[in-house]
Amino acid sequence: MTSLGLLYAIITVIAWGVWLTPSEKVSLPNPQTRSFYVALGNLILATFALFMVGVEKLSLELFLLPFLGGLIWAIAGMCAFYATSTIGMAKAIGTWAPLNIIAGIAWGMILFGEFLKTGPLNLVFSAASIVMIITGILLIIFSGQAKDSPTAAKHIKAGFASAIATGILWGSYFIPTSYLARKNPEVNEWITAFPLAVGIFIGSCILLVLGRKWPTCKSRADFSRVMITGILWSIGNFGMLLMVQEIGMGKGFTIAQLCVAVAVLIGVFYFREPAPGTKAAKWTLIGVSIATLGGVLLGNLKNGM
Repeated sequence: MTSLGLLYAIITVIAWGVWLTPSEKVSLPNPQTRSFYVALGNLILATFALFMVGVEKLSLELFLLPFLGGLIWAIAGMCAFYATSTIGMAKAIGTWAPLNIIAGIAWGMILFGEFLKTGPLNLVFSAASIVMIITGILLIIFSGQAKDSPTAAKHIKAGFASAIATGILWGSYFIPTSYLARKNPEVNEWITAFPLAVGIFIGSCILLVLGRKWPTCKSRADFSRVMITGILWSIGNFGMLLMVQEIGMGKGFTIAQLCVAVAVLIGVFYFREPAPGTKAAKWTLIGVSIATLGGVLLGNLKNGM
């Protein structure tokens, strides 16, 4: 991995690993409200970035595909909310997190021939590292730190279907932007992040209206926390888009999923969920170690082996 690729990977994994932490204890009317604030914080940062690089560089051609990607993200968010409310957080994330990786790799192979033009030894190591990451994530998710939702038994089939849709869509939302950048190497990710943010915001507003709840916060401190959450997600998104262009779609998006490991470490040692020393915490840390090792291996593979 190049030095720039490593930098983008670190930014993405840390930002996406900690983005929920500031607002974890903030009480909000419904999940759509949290998504709305994430979209708002992301739009603010993307607008600032657009003005820094020049609004005149944005055209209709550069707007449409990333905007479509933003709508895809919003639809995935709706599916994720339904999945977590019906089958529980553990099973939902355990379903969509590996699918995020598989979808990202599949799109990289289909659109850009990634992993297909490499040597046989490199292909074996790539497959092994991906299996390690997926295994580590599954150990993290199913380590026992989360319980099923009380409503899981009623709509379990629809819940799993929604989780599957989430994995495919969240593994695909960045594809229109990446395709545009590959088609036109002069495309600036700082510019295309704005229409992506607009698509996410409009989609989130639609979900908010459907949820029939006003996005209120109990205090200014709570408002600041949820806005920070949105800005952190946006920083991770910028890092992921830049990393994908630097090291490839399949590798980049797979490495980005190591954010799960960072989030779990925060859960264990900061929120104490699960508490350090428990069986759940031990299996969680084993999963973190396996997933991280797989990510390091994948990130350092070179073509032509």
